[in-house]
Amino acid sequence: MYPNEIYKKRILLSPLNWGMGHVARCIPLVKLFIENGNTVFVAGNKEQLRVFKSYFPDINYIEHDGYPFVFGKRGDFSLDLFKQFRKLKKRLFNELIVVDSLVESNKIDIVISDHRYGFRSERVHSIVMTHQLNLPLRWFEGWVQKIHYKQLRKFNEIWVPDSSDSSFAGNLSINGLNFNATYIGILSRFSVYEKISEKTIDKVIILSGPAIYAKVFLHEQLLSVSQDEQNVVIIASQEIADLHQNSTVKILASTDWKACDQLILSAKKIVVRSGYSSLMDLVELKTPFQITPTPGQREQEYLFDLWYRKTL
Repeated sequence: MYPNEIYKKRILLSPLNWGMGHVARCIPLVKLFIENGNTVFVAGNKEQLRVFKSYFPDINYIEHDGYPFVFGKRGDFSLDLFKQFRKLKKRLFNELIVVDSLVESNKIDIVISDHRYGFRSERVHSIVMTHQLNLPLRWFEGWVQKIHYKQLRKFNEIWVPDSSDSSFAGNLSINGLNFNATYIGILSRFSVYEKISEKTIDKVIILSGPAIYAKVFLHEQLLSVSQDEQNVVIIASQEIADLHQNSTVKILASTDWKACDQLILSAKKIVVRSGYSSLMDLVELKTPFQITPTPGQREQEYLFDLWYRKTL
């Protein structure tokens, strides 16, 4: 089933809380569901719901806790996952109970999870969305891959935001294990806008990901701004924006996504981490870009290498 084949259903959707890219790529889906006469319920934490409400003030929102996880300073995701596995497993089982309750109380027809393993229900058709059918792991981390495959198979189907030849996510989205997967194409919130023909900002730098890495990225980018670039804007979290108010480069807090969208649409060049949602945005925008991976995040390192080869 494709997203555009769903009409006049009651849909319950929730994105993973490990990075706001999960929220960003759900925005065009929600827009499509509304246009097709569906009743949409979005579940998420306060930060996620605040963003959704700025785009869709009139749909149904449910406060729903995220998965407890802290990115460590070493940038070793598997080690961080191992240390926090018990908490995550407990949250997953609790989430299954909560989702069943939400399905019953809101008469839900379809549940859609953006990479939340516990956001599903055996009562109704449950879909998981991920571009990672395969995780970019080292050989000794097979235990993580096995858990991933097992959890994906518990859903009725998988939506993969990529082309059928996996041209954007590469090996991450190749369906080598015969999952019930549908390739739905890229998803970008910028697809909801009219494009701006006259670009007025020399460069927009987007600081995303864990704060510990965003601060390093900010320092690197401030050093790289050339004298020829008279109009440069950095989009960062409120925390980082507050720390650097006296910079000669304008730093805008990313609390108002729609205002940030207009800046990004007006950019002659975009500098961003190589997260998959950001890459899908770059495909949609067709703006010259510079990407760099977050240290230690092997998914971003893989995507950086893949996209670097594509641009040679």
